[in-house]
Amino acid sequence: MTATVPGRLVTLVRRADRPVCVLMPGAGGGLQPYLRLAGYLGRFYQVCAVRASGLLPGDAEEDSVPAMADAALTALGGRSPELVFGWSLGGTVGWELCVRLADRGTCPDLVIVDSSPLPRRPVPETDERIWDIIAAGLGPRPDPATVTRLRDTFRTQLRVLAGYAATRSYPGRVLLLMCPDTPADGITGRADAVRRWRELAPNLRMATLDADHYAVFDPSHLPLLATEMAGFLGIDPDGAAP
Repeated sequence: MTATVPGRLVTLVRRADRPVCVLMPGAGGGLQPYLRLAGYLGRFYQVCAVRASGLLPGDAEEDSVPAMADAALTALGGRSPELVFGWSLGGTVGWELCVRLADRGTCPDLVIVDSSPLPRRPVPETDERIWDIIAAGLGPRPDPATVTRLRDTFRTQLRVLAGYAATRSYPGRVLLLMCPDTPADGITGRADAVRRWRELAPNLRMATLDADHYAVFDPSHLPLLATEMAGFLGIDPDGAAP
């Protein structure tokens, strides 16, 4: 008997009378890091997220960033989001999603947080540290089968990023928020990534977040993220939807 896999689009904040914001998850595919951000964005948007593939029984993994973007487009089911947000892996998938939406005649605002349009260089020590961070989010006694699926998905995502390079430009508005280089996060090539994003995005605005890659959604840093997004989107960071 084949398992029935739930739909990929997950509603985090339901506001049927407001425009749609879609969040693309980072490596590992968990939505937990986005919950505080979704609460903030829910003042202005109906907030959805596209669940990563491979995390549930019977769920096939996707083997390329374009395949992830195609699946996200299918998950939207004809909806035209006004805002797409992606952090880390989610930024690259969000980029490809927006390119596809532009082909259909819509250009949502795109917010990319600490992502690269260039192939990722594997670093075993860094990859294990990232895995430890992701696995810690499962809690003290995770189900072994869940751990196995998550680890397999994470490994696939690393292979996908190693083989990905953005090639198409996007005409819509883009906010690029990059983290500073810190030895602990093990992420390299940010300067090259920024140069390439500038080549691909003619309507790009950029700022730096004073936060480690894995801490941008922490309560101490979320206000800065919200302020940068509010300025880009033209909303009141402390107010309600207009």
